[in-house]
Amino acid sequence: MPAFGVLILLAQIACAVHVVRTGRPTFWIYIVVFIPAVGMAAYVLAEVLPEIFGSRSGRRLATGLGRAIDPGKNLREAQRRVAITPTAENKSALAEAHLEAGDADAAIALYREVLTGVHATDPGMMLGLARALFATGDAVETQKVLEKLRAENPGYVSPEGHLLYARSLEAKGKIDDALYEYNALANYFPGQEARCRYAMLLQQSGRKDEARRLFEEVCQAIDYGPSYQRRMQRDWYDIAKRALA
Repeated sequence: MPAFGVLILLAQIACAVHVVRTGRPTFWIYIVVFIPAVGMAAYVLAEVLPEIFGSRSGRRLATGLGRAIDPGKNLREAQRRVAITPTAENKSALAEAHLEAGDADAAIALYREVLTGVHATDPGMMLGLARALFATGDAVETQKVLEKLRAENPGYVSPEGHLLYARSLEAKGKIDDALYEYNALANYFPGQEARCRYAMLLQQSGRKDEARRLFEEVCQAIDYGPSYQRRMQRDWYDIAKRALA
């Protein structure tokens, strides 16, 4: 059988297995089998891509791919929008683009500029400032900004902000406080980063049995999760596996 035919056959098998494992309608198997090229393309477009890129991790993957193809595109577009309409929202988006590009100082300057007047306590902008500050290694100021965010916006919930707060405590050497925050965070943070960071800090603190149990939970959650989720969580899976070895 020509090599191309073998590849088509393997792709059909992969699509059929995906249909069965994910509970998709079985008519997709017939479409994939009897109209190979068109059927597989339709299946990927209709079922696979929405599943991947509709997820939080998938959106990050799409953003990452865009940056790899044209690293400066987001920054240029954000700068253009600010030049045309210099609103607080556009400046905040430009700050985020600077942060993604690795220029945390520029992001900090922009966030401080927009965090005035009616936007002085905007939770999204305050969180952006905290992220930029942490990127520069300023854990002290990161903690202050996050504590002000919580005080000014008592109903605001952000797993990302909570994780950043725990990490800032850890960076300052406040281990007991950081462990307390990681413990609370591990129960609701999407993905395995918070649980894995909690386990690593437990291990460093000599609480090896607790750490091992958490590392096992991380591996189990990723092993039993969807395949795309396993790809997105690969770094934390590898850390947990090495810790258990």
